[in-house]
Amino acid sequence: MAFNALAQAPVTPAAYAGPRFPGGPDSLRALVYRSSRLIAPSLARRAVVQIELQDGQKPVNFKVLGPPQPAKSELAKATQAAVRYLQAQMPAWQPAPPQPEDKPGKNPRMLIALNFASILSGQPYSYADQEPVFPYLAGLLQDQRNANFKNNPEGTAVLAQMVAARSTYSNLSDYAQRQVRYPAAALRGQQQGKVTAYFEVAENGAIENAEILTSASTALDEEVLRAVRSLRPASTPALLRGQPVRVFYVVPFTFRIQ
Repeated sequence: MAFNALAQAPVTPAAYAGPRFPGGPDSLRALVYRSSRLIAPSLARRAVVQIELQDGQKPVNFKVLGPPQPAKSELAKATQAAVRYLQAQMPAWQPAPPQPEDKPGKNPRMLIALNFASILSGQPYSYADQEPVFPYLAGLLQDQRNANFKNNPEGTAVLAQMVAARSTYSNLSDYAQRQVRYPAAALRGQQQGKVTAYFEVAENGAIENAEILTSASTALDEEVLRAVRSLRPASTPALLRGQPVRVFYVVPFTFRIQ
């Protein structure tokens, strides 16, 4: 079938097309490392911070995504201190060229992983020159809801172009969300809400260090972790100056009882 053929077709590596930090990914990673190691060098935890880039450049609205902690916990205090450091030290970014999926007037958002335990070489990158390659993401075409495209070679070609034009993050996020099933226990208990997951794509393409940043319930969290851990490895990892590097992703999952 046409869909299966597309799912098996070679995938062209995608160059990173988002906002860029002055000095590149290494400079951003070094700044983040300083913010965490100078404050809490022995804290064996991580947190994720989201920043908004006003007009694609000025970092504003720093927001901690998790994991949830009591306000006076060691992790919460360290994260708050690191955020203050980043707010004071972070320069303006270089804006990204306009992308087809951009929403007019919406400021782009970037994510920063604060890993309080790892040395610099173990810190994941927020972005790299080239995104990881996940050939099976072409299988998204099989799940498109527009019935007009099914068994239609021209429509299938259009969908292939749509998927290819989107970022790896967008496709990977969609794919991960489609692996989730509403747990029966959560349905019976009327549990709903938003779960945010963190995971890394290692230098060999493996999916590692999956964890929950924002929680809705134990049952929903466990289902999200199951879905994320079931993701197949990248056939090609992220590349920075031609060398494999570790990058991280943060994906939201929304559970809503209709």
